[in-house]
Amino acid sequence: MSRFPTETIIAPASTLKDYSGHTVAGAGKEIMPADASARLYRIQNLSKTETLWFNDTGAEAAADTPGSYALAPGGYYEFSSTHAVSVYATTAIEFSAARY
Repeated sequence: MSRFPTETIIAPASTLKDYSGHTVAGAGKEIMPADASARLYRIQNLSKTETLWFNDTGAEAAADTPGSYALAPGGYYEFSSTHAVSVYATTAIEFSAARY
């Protein structure tokens, strides 16, 4: 038995949608539209030097702004949100992202 609570979430591969791409330097960019049927999303900062900011409340992501969260170089985040997800970085960087 695990010492930590766990949750098993069945997510057929057919429902996984890729939203990977790159940021627009110095501007917020919506990468996932709102989706009432979405269960989870995941995002990883592929940059080795730049911070990737993301906002999963439906608002535009921006640096040092309430509602936006910093994802360090190489960082990974997974959570549930049915709202639109946007990203921001000071330079154009690549990220991996998906939702199911």
